[in-house]
Amino acid sequence: MYRVIECLTQEHDYGLVAVAALVCIIGSSLTALMSLRLIKSHGSRKLVQLCLTSLIAGATIWSTHFIAMLAYEPGFAHGYEPFTTGMSLAIAVFGLIVANAILAYSKNWYFALLSGSVFGLTVSAMHYTGMSAYLLPGQLVWDPARVHASVLMGAALGALAHHRIAVPVTRYCWIGGAIFMVVAICSMHFTAMSAFTIEFSPLVQVPPQVISDQTLGVIILSVTFLILLVGFASFSIETNLEHQARDQLHRAALRDPLTNLPNRMHLNQRMTELAARMERDETERVAVLTIDLNLFKEVNDLYGHATGDIVLQSVATRLSASLEKHEFVARAGGDEFVALKSNFRRVDQVMAFAERLHALIIDPIVAGDVSVSVGASIGISTSIDDGRELRVLLHNSDLAMYRAKAEPERHICLFNVEMDQQSREKLLMIHDLRQACDNDEFELVYQLQNDLQTLDPVGFEVLLRWNHPTRGGVSPATFIPIAEETGLIRDIGLWVLRTACKEAMSWPEPYSIAVNVAPQQLVQPSFLEHVSDILIETRLPPERLELEVTEASIIDDQAHTLTVMHKLKKMGIRIAMDDFGTGYSSLATLQTFPFDKIKIDRSFIQDVHKDQQRAAIVRSTLLLGAALDIPVLAEGVEMEDELTFLRSENCNAVQGFYFGKPMSRDQVHQTFKKPFPKTGS
Repeated sequence: MYRVIECLTQEHDYGLVAVAALVCIIGSSLTALMSLRLIKSHGSRKLVQLCLTSLIAGATIWSTHFIAMLAYEPGFAHGYEPFTTGMSLAIAVFGLIVANAILAYSKNWYFALLSGSVFGLTVSAMHYTGMSAYLLPGQLVWDPARVHASVLMGAALGALAHHRIAVPVTRYCWIGGAIFMVVAICSMHFTAMSAFTIEFSPLVQVPPQVISDQTLGVIILSVTFLILLVGFASFSIETNLEHQARDQLHRAALRDPLTNLPNRMHLNQRMTELAARMERDETERVAVLTIDLNLFKEVNDLYGHATGDIVLQSVATRLSASLEKHEFVARAGGDEFVALKSNFRRVDQVMAFAERLHALIIDPIVAGDVSVSVGASIGISTSIDDGRELRVLLHNSDLAMYRAKAEPERHICLFNVEMDQQSREKLLMIHDLRQACDNDEFELVYQLQNDLQTLDPVGFEVLLRWNHPTRGGVSPATFIPIAEETGLIRDIGLWVLRTACKEAMSWPEPYSIAVNVAPQQLVQPSFLEHVSDILIETRLPPERLELEVTEASIIDDQAHTLTVMHKLKKMGIRIAMDDFGTGYSSLATLQTFPFDKIKIDRSFIQDVHKDQQRAAIVRSTLLLGAALDIPVLAEGVEMEDELTFLRSENCNAVQGFYFGKPMSRDQVHQTFKKPFPKTGS
């Protein structure tokens, strides 16, 4: 230890030692940073980074050594052999390529220790090769113990340096790696410098062609300056490119690519900021507005998605251009937008904001050769009346928006507690619906269908009933729309079909059985297979089964529905158009689709004998059915006069309370034991 201190304090020029230390610190810091980037890079970029990092690290080790050698003052003539001096630089660069390759392509922490050890051994190899280029009038006699100590010290400290870089605990661990590199290089150098003594000999002459200290100094400083300049330039350029790319990605991540409005992620960030502000300031008020475009689906269907995109872009441009201070609008997805307003005093200010947005949206939009108009339903929830939790406000505004959409005369709706209660009841009903099949809560009832001329029964229509364990009987008008909205109607519909077919097979008479099919069932890829399996399972003849399809099922996807209906017809199943006249009924629909029956909706049959307009509609339908050779059944017959009118107009079949209310399974079986009633009395 004393020899190391003596070597450092008495045999070196302090100024050059400081220069060597500065070069070592700068080069090691740059090497540590580029090693981090090397670990994270991929593909061809990793190879380029490997070479550049190794060149900088090797030049740092080499220049530190030879600047420190220039600081060494032996007190006699000396010089450096050119080839070996250059070879020491090559050894440094090649050794660092090996060390950095291990660091770059390994995944385990112990490989980082190995690469660091190779780094330390490279420092030793470069040092002792460089020392062999040192020429003086005598020879160097080495102390093996100190030599071994210097090598081990370099390897150990190098291992710590690379481990700190490869396995960071914090983002600043590279600084620790750079410090260990500096200590590894310097401690190895000065320990090695203290490991030799000079034995002078008059027989050894220093050749005149060797590199002088001045020449070597110029070479070292030039090489060091150029390499570090390249390293800093590369690191600076790559860092700037990364920052630019990161900024672009950040902006892209927070912007909707179609409308350039803030997206849902940006909305979440803004809500988080406002929530923090509300926690700090109890007087801060925030309103959340959920906006949904009306008739947007129709625009897509009529004019195509390109026009729909233009509509969204136009709406977004109008909304963003109208925003004032403390206002924010984001596209939440599809045709839905969310607006935020803060720093207001009264709800009236929020309503004025909503009215302004609504007026901007409903203004006609020119898209190519067409002028498009869309509406908007806006729901509002404010921290004044609905709490200070922004996620709750967003949920509440969504509920209010759906209320506005359900009531066309109200395009803007403020949230109230009743909406929340209805939402909770709906969620509870969805939960109960999921359990209803398993808990055997559904029941089928059967309504007679009669031939109008003879009044004899020809079949039954199946109707679904839900006997809730606590609510009692739940109206189909209440639970069927919810089942269709959630998709539960698929499983429920299959249960109805299977149960009805099984029941029909138990009847002593081969009456037909009519089962309603929901639009969601028709689009199921496995629907035809399910129907076929049920017929095979129950052994019901296909000609006894009649599936009733609503006009909504046809309008949604005509091509697919037509294909399904033709396949059902090939199986022998009959198909009826249900609720004719209530939707988009047209002659083209009846001509295109293979219907076996038309069912006139009950709303046209009620008091048909007294209402001339209804009578005209019914007559037209009956004439249409006769012209297309499609039988017509009238629903909802309750009075003798209605029956007489339909008979006079040559209607084919009827059903309704005139022949009795829908019957349970047991009641149906009882009717087979006695004549069916032919009047409602």
